[in-house]
Amino acid sequence: MNVYDNIIADIRRFNRFYTNILGVLDRHVLDTGYSLTEARVIIEIGMMEQCIANNLVDILEIDRSYMSRIITKLCKDGLLIKGNSTLDNRTSLISLTSKGTDLYKQLNEKSDEQIVRFMQGLSQKEIKEIHESMLLIQKKLD
Repeated sequence: MNVYDNIIADIRRFNRFYTNILGVLDRHVLDTGYSLTEARVIIEIGMMEQCIANNLVDILEIDRSYMSRIITKLCKDGLLIKGNSTLDNRTSLISLTSKGTDLYKQLNEKSDEQIVRFMQGLSQKEIKEIHESMLLIQKKLD
């Protein structure tokens, strides 16, 4: 028996727990009709205002062809627009349309509301402990 078996089992149990409460396995995240990956693409573009697909591939660590299919779908849905880069004609700048910006705002609001629901019924001390634990996990694994 590996000395880490119990730790690994606990981490995997936590991962299953957390993905369930976030609803990331739902076909449509936060009742938007979009997958988690599609929603993350919208959020990342919204935070950057405009970017190139390679930025998204690097940030989200997604296969280039999969990213291309997501961008094509989101463009067809009227959420994204591609424009020519002034620096390189071979590169398209991707940005949100007004419809995409509305979805970006909706995703942010619903995500915030989801976190508030998670924290309901917890004391300020418990909320602070969870927050500090999450920051520690992120710092240690980064």
